[in-house]
Amino acid sequence: MDPIFQLPPNSPLATAVSEDWDLLPLRVPAGWNVIYNTLEARRLPDGRVQAYDSEDLYWARTAPTPWRTAEEVAEEGGLRAREINIDAGWYDGAGFRVVVLDPDWDHERASYTTPDLDEFVGTLEGWMRMITQEGKLPNS
Repeated sequence: MDPIFQLPPNSPLATAVSEDWDLLPLRVPAGWNVIYNTLEARRLPDGRVQAYDSEDLYWARTAPTPWRTAEEVAEEGGLRAREINIDAGWYDGAGFRVVVLDPDWDHERASYTTPDLDEFVGTLEGWMRMITQEGKLPNS
């Protein structure tokens, strides 16, 4: 399976991708520290979109908000007091995979695989928002 997609014409990604390799626009909510991002794509002459095909496309982890003290965060507890990692990549034969790791890389809490670029970006953005804004882990 090649990472080449026909995006729906009304997709925000469809209008954001140019003929040059460039990062895909992501809506990363406050509370995330992006460690690694190579989510790149380009528009092919026939209008389809080609995405970078690596198992290591994106890695981010939650970060305490700078306006709150460590004591306030610890008092609140829950997800906001822990470091949660989210990892994403392209796995040939399966498609894009998004994984939530808590408390570390040996503990996978949620995973989602899709061959659809639009769905992949929506899942990645949605899970980051759910974790930091709602304080919940996604169901896998």
